[in-house]
Amino acid sequence: MTTAPISALLGSALRVPFVLLKQFRPQRPIHSEGVGLEGVLTRTGGGSSGIRWIDEAGEDPVRARFSRSAGFPHGWPDILGLALRCPVPPSGQIDGRSDGRADILLATAGSGRLSRFAPTLHRYVPESPFTSFMPYLGLNGPVLLAAHPEPRAGQLAARPDLFRASVAAEPWRLSLSWATPLGPWRRFATVELSPGVPFGDDERFDPLLNVPAGAENYDWTCRLREPSYSLARQPREQLRPT
Repeated sequence: MTTAPISALLGSALRVPFVLLKQFRPQRPIHSEGVGLEGVLTRTGGGSSGIRWIDEAGEDPVRARFSRSAGFPHGWPDILGLALRCPVPPSGQIDGRSDGRADILLATAGSGRLSRFAPTLHRYVPESPFTSFMPYLGLNGPVLLAAHPEPRAGQLAARPDLFRASVAAEPWRLSLSWATPLGPWRRFATVELSPGVPFGDDERFDPLLNVPAGAENYDWTCRLREPSYSLARQPREQLRPT
């Protein structure tokens, strides 16, 4: 038996809460509050992940968005998200599917080999990683990504206005790592972020279409994510009952 029916069923189930959230947040059902960031991502190269973007050295201008996932009241713990957008040269696109960028979505998770797949809630930006949860497919098999915040002079608040002010005073530095699903994290890059132009409500990250050079999405991850992602992009007045 293949995993296709199971992943398709789970994808449909994950869509259901988005239908409700869409009634209250028509533009962004989740990650409704965010801070636009910009900076430089420097890759050291020499890796063995089987994904060119990870394994080759380079320097990329990057746009990013820090956000609170559920949008609970300020002061409450929340799952924190970090979305990174890097350019992809034409030679790095697969079958022309990318529109010239890689969109990488990460969220706060545990630090262990199993807890890296479990989202965690925080009032402040933690020292534990932001992870991709779902793997990319590289030449050597599945690859997870993570961003580990580097130590700062003080705690970095998750409340958007306080976060922006703190990052304006001291840029946010994170190390990027890759791993096999249960393997150790291997550092391959550093990114430094400062406040940037806010993202518009109609500006979306699409990790299914826009992948790093040399990477692909597994079919099962697409089946899990696509129903919710399509709904998030759809105008509320066009929604149909599930």
